[in-house]
Amino acid sequence: MAASLEAGWPTSDRPALGSGLFHLGNGRFVGVTDRGPNGDSPDKKGKYFPLPRFTPSPLFFRLEGTGIVLERSLPLQNLTGKPLSGLPNLPGENLPFRDKACREPLALDPDGLDVEDVAVAPNGGFWLVEENSPSLVYANRQGRILMRYVPQGLRLNASYPVRDILPSILRQRRNNRGLENLALSADGKTAWIILQSPIGPTSDPAFDRSLVARAVRLDVSDPLRARVTGLYLVPFSDPADYPKPNRPWDMKFSAATWLKDQQILLLERAEGGARILVVNFGQATNLLDRPDGDTDRLDRAGVDYAALGVILPTRRLVLETWRLPQFDTDKLEGIALLEDGQTLAIVDDNDFAITGKEGPSRLWLVRLPERLR
Repeated sequence: MAASLEAGWPTSDRPALGSGLFHLGNGRFVGVTDRGPNGDSPDKKGKYFPLPRFTPSPLFFRLEGTGIVLERSLPLQNLTGKPLSGLPNLPGENLPFRDKACREPLALDPDGLDVEDVAVAPNGGFWLVEENSPSLVYANRQGRILMRYVPQGLRLNASYPVRDILPSILRQRRNNRGLENLALSADGKTAWIILQSPIGPTSDPAFDRSLVARAVRLDVSDPLRARVTGLYLVPFSDPADYPKPNRPWDMKFSAATWLKDQQILLLERAEGGARILVVNFGQATNLLDRPDGDTDRLDRAGVDYAALGVILPTRRLVLETWRLPQFDTDKLEGIALLEDGQTLAIVDDNDFAITGKEGPSRLWLVRLPERLR
């Protein structure tokens, strides 16, 4: 631990458990870490990892009064039991460095996972989404990776099984803006995964102003033979809807949970807070049925979707966090709906206090104005 402090991690007493959230019932949850403590290189083109052997992990915890009590962690492993890292997989991603000076690069790791959301299957296995490649991952009860699904055409020489079945358009995700959202149906048969941000280069004004993200629906009845059954566009709010100045680049989808049928609850955030939205895909156009569905033609700003016959999913606003005094952060990355269908748990990601200014991980319980499930 002393070495990691020397490498630029200012404090090691504020763990992060809020990159994703799943409700187990009776005040118990599963949270998840991301890739571990990391910070930006001086030129913003790389990341330093003061704890490069950190293993991304689902974390079981419960609420007691106003406290979070950690029950156990489950470090993710390959099939032989070797712990995974959170390091980037392939060239073109953020170059990893050993310390804050960013002079000594670290080796890329095809096994590495930057986990951003978690769901527990009825059989006790884990579904995870991550940003590196980006991927949907299935792990067993012991945390061993049994399958990783990546976009078509992406070759990943990992030590566990990898299948490239996801739509190839996901490969155009922006750097460090991969799969951030996961919603699993109650029967464990359907998964929704959603990119954090629009795709495409921000150097192109048409993509820089884009306000849609890609969502994928999968049949995961057989976790080792998942099938893509839907590809959709999800619109963001107008950046002007937020209390602080924002532009399209600032908009993010950062957490999801399943509600019912083809409806999910989605957390959208930008500078100034977060909005909780009910998103209904019931009448939305499945882009798998269109020849241009897996191209970037539909992701550019200014597309007339009505003229193209594309119906976007409906969105309904449920909550804006800046209207509640208890929320003093916009770094909210996990949501879960409790048994009553009306109480929402929201957790923040404190980034392991990488700057030294962040406080401990926090979870809020919010009574919504209506029952959603």
